[in-house]
Amino acid sequence: MNKLLKVYDLIMESIIAVFFAIMVILLFAQVVSRYVFNFPVMWSEEIGRYLFIWIVYLGSSIAFIRKRHLKVDFLVRKIKEPYSIYLEVTLLSIIMIFLFFVFLYGLKYIGIYWDTPAYSISYIKLGWVYASVPIGGILMILNIIRVILSILNNKRGETI
Repeated sequence: MNKLLKVYDLIMESIIAVFFAIMVILLFAQVVSRYVFNFPVMWSEEIGRYLFIWIVYLGSSIAFIRKRHLKVDFLVRKIKEPYSIYLEVTLLSIIMIFLFFVFLYGLKYIGIYWDTPAYSISYIKLGWVYASVPIGGILMILNIIRVILSILNNKRGETI
C-alpha cells in the first residue's frame, strides 16, 4: 500500500510541476508579446490563471501529507502527549468536514458552469476550471485521512 501511495504522490507532484511549467511559459510569453511585440495574447493570461487555480488545489492536498500547511500549534504543543494527539485528530476531522462542504458546493458549481465557455477561449469550458474545487477538496480529505492514520499508527508505536 505504501508503494501505491508513493506513486500517487509522485503523480500528483508531477502534474503540479507540469502545470507550473506551462503557467510560467505562458505568462512569460504573454509579457514578451505584450511589451516586446506590442501584441497582447489575451488567452495566455486566462489559461495561466486557470492553471494557478489547479496548482493551488492540488498543491494543498500534497501539503497535508507533508504537513506544510500553516497552522498555529501553540495549544497542541502545550498539551501533554496523549491529549495533544486527540486534539490534532479532532482538528483534522473538523477540517475534513469543512472540505466535504467545499466538495459538495464545488460539484454544484461544476453543474452550473459546465457548458459556459471561458472568456477569451470558447473551446475551454469553465466547468473544467471549477472542477478543481471538488477534486482538490476530495484529494485533501483523502490525504487528511492518511495523516490521521499516520498519527494513530505512530501513537501505537507502529511504523508506516
